[in-house]
Parts: sequence; C-alpha cells; structure tokens
Amino acid sequence: MQNLISDPVSMTSCRQEAYLLRLRRQFPFVYVKTLTRTAFGRSVYALQFGSGSRKLLITAGHHANETITSDAVWQWLFTFCNALLDGRTVCGAEARELYHNAMVYLVPLVNPDGADLAAGVCASGSPEYRAAADIAAQYPDIPFPSGWKANIRGIDLNLQYPAGWSTAREIKFAAGYTRPGPRDYVGPAPLTAPESLAMYGFTRALDPQLTLSYHTQGRVIYWQYDGYDVPGSKAIAERFAAASGYAVAETPYASGHAGYKDWFLQDFRRPGFTIEAGSGENPLPLSQFPDIWSDNLGILLGGMAAVL
Repeated sequence: MQNLISDPVSMTSCRQEAYLLRLRRQFPFVYVKTLTRTAFGRSVYALQFGSGSRKLLITAGHHANETITSDAVWQWLFTFCNALLDGRTVCGAEARELYHNAMVYLVPLVNPDGADLAAGVCASGSPEYRAAADIAAQYPDIPFPSGWKANIRGIDLNLQYPAGWSTAREIKFAAGYTRPGPRDYVGPAPLTAPESLAMYGFTRALDPQLTLSYHTQGRVIYWQYDGYDVPGSKAIAERFAAASGYAVAETPYASGHAGYKDWFLQDFRRPGFTIEAGSGENPLPLSQFPDIWSDNLGILLGGMAAVL
C-alpha cells in the first residue's frame, strides 16, 4: 500500500484540495462535483467513478474531530484507482470487474469548516475562529478546538435529518445541548445546516442502493434504526464484520435518531450502515490510521460487491 499520509497530519480542507489536484492529474476518469459551500466558503465535494447501474454512496467527516476516516476513504480511492489502471486485484477482488458493475459516489469530508477548526488550522483572529470560540466558552468542559464535532455554526450535522428529529431534540436538550455548541445541538429544525441539506438533496437525487457512513469510534457496525429492519441488511453487516473484525450492533436509542443513516433507512428502506472506526477517545490519534485503513478496506470493497 502506498500511504498518502507520509507526514501524519489531521485532515483539513486544504489537504483535501491537494488530494483533488492529484486525483485530476492521475485519475481524470473520477468525476468531481461541488455539492455546496459552507458558511465560510469551503466546498463540500462529491466524487464519482464506475460504470455500473447500481449505486453505492460512501460518506465521511460528518463530525469535525472524526476525520481520520476521511483520509481512509481517500486512501481507498487512490488504492482502487491504481489497481484499476494496472489491472490488479484489491484484496482478491478484480478492480475492473467492480468498476464496470457498480457506480461509487464518495463525499469524503462533509464538514470541512469543522475539520479545519478541530485540526487547529483556523487562524485564532479569524471571524470563524472567534465565532466558534464564543460558542465553546459556553461549554467549558469540552476541549476546544479538539472536542469540536459540529459545523462552524455549532450544529451537529448528523443530528439534522428528518428521522426522529424531535426525539433527538428531546434527548439532547435533556442532556443540556439546547443551543449551538461544539457537539450534540440538533439545530432549530431539520436540514437547516447547508452541509446536511446538501447531503439530503444529493442522496435523494442519487437514489443509491446502499450507503456507508463513516464515524469514530468503537469498532462497531450499526445496521438498523428504530425498528426499520431492511431485509438483507444484517447479513451484509455480518459480512462487513467478518472482513473488518468489527462488531455488529443495533443502534443505541439515545444516539439513534436524526442521523444520516437513520433517515436513509426510514425513507429508502435499503441497506444503510454507520461504521464506527477505531477505538479510544475522539479525536483518535493518527497512529491508528494504519489499523483503521486495513480494517475497513474489506468493508469498502464489500460495499461495492453488495450493490451488484
């Protein structure tokens, strides 16, 4: 494996732009689309490759301090594309066969504003940093900026979807997250954050057969939501578990509402999974990247195979 992370650093919007330049130079057959721009003008990108009719959507970086998975998704993309051009296999799977039988869409960094803040690259005197610091001051027990999960406006992007949003609001308000904060604020209404609204609209237009949503941590795969038991989903989750060593679990009630995967299962009634990669306390140390990468290679390839 050629590691994209030669000098381990946190994922940022500038790092992603560098990946995009490399992508256009080496693999121009990967299509790049801008889904939206954030409050401070950063782009949320979607990437597309493949020639099949059945669609897989992979997302990462919903939470600001969980973007180690964004790098894992980028690493997988470059690894797969290299194998595709060379006519090689990846973990025993024929890259060209998968390419011609599936269409893959990636949104590697849903929350670029938050990623830059959590990584410490927002200038301390900038308007975005000052706005976030004012929010963080109301939550002194959460480290700033490393404990930041939300977008730059203090809305948790994975609590913005119209699937039990009112229930999520009750749970998070009871826990004290009643206003913009570093984490767990559901927003004034569903889909008020531009990043989540863009993911909602993109998914509806795309109509994918299967989705993988990457988060950290716990080394666990969540496959259902609030009684929505899509036929075949648990069997796919168990195949992912066998490939990764991760556990398969039902989504905990307290964290199982208003998330992207929850909404996808509710509205599309197709397999959708949350993958909680790595273990420990967020943000996970970059030293875990090799394990996260190797554990999830089989899941990412298995996602392509599962839509065939």
